[in-house]
Amino acid sequence: MLPFWTFLFLLCAAGSLGQVQAKSNDSVVEPRIVGGTRAKEGQFPHQISLRRRGGHTCGGSIISENYIVTAAHCVKQGSNVAPADQLSIQAGSLLLSSGGVVIPVATVTVHPNYKGNGYDVAVLRLKQSLNLGSNIAAIQLATDDPPTDATVDISGWGYISQKGPISNSLLYVQVKALSRETCQRHYLRQLPETTMCLMHPSNKGACYGDSGGPATYGGKLVGLASFVIGGCGRNAPDGYERVSKLRSWIREKASL
Repeated sequence: MLPFWTFLFLLCAAGSLGQVQAKSNDSVVEPRIVGGTRAKEGQFPHQISLRRRGGHTCGGSIISENYIVTAAHCVKQGSNVAPADQLSIQAGSLLLSSGGVVIPVATVTVHPNYKGNGYDVAVLRLKQSLNLGSNIAAIQLATDDPPTDATVDISGWGYISQKGPISNSLLYVQVKALSRETCQRHYLRQLPETTMCLMHPSNKGACYGDSGGPATYGGKLVGLASFVIGGCGRNAPDGYERVSKLRSWIREKASL
């Protein structure tokens, strides 16, 4: 939970630096990120599952064969950064439980301005290069935010409701970009320059375990999942970090 406002909840699974396992009975639950649809093969080839000690904790995006971008709170709590040797990523599969490839993380770099409010971004260097193809692909970093009211895709393996369970299948939802003025009215505190809002109706949207995962528009990465307001699936916007504002730092740390 963000320390300064009780209705903002970070989206890392089971709390910051937590982990969750896919439920064996997931197939009997209506699949949703919250209110989502199962992704198709090759639809989100940039999407990865970030693992800590083998358990899914967050999402993330491939930005080159050697680098991943995710949310800072996925790998940092207080002043403690998760050791790289506890982290790995799974890429190239729609299922948490099988398929794709698992590659260890070599280094973790958190934005120096991250204090729990804005700048919620981290770059991970992999120990081995990914073999890019139709199911494992890098995504371009957007230079601009999506226009107001634009339809944006969000995806992840997070909880399908406020109290879970997690989804074994990659799910996605289409949401709407809000203006910064409208976003500020929902936020009720000074909105960080790096943060934007994506709006959805009730019973849809991001949830725990989706943190760090992608928001895409026009085939480019425009946002990183950061927090929900008041709980998953409420008729309130979700907070995403603006790639347009963080792009230069991400490119520098990922040697792009």
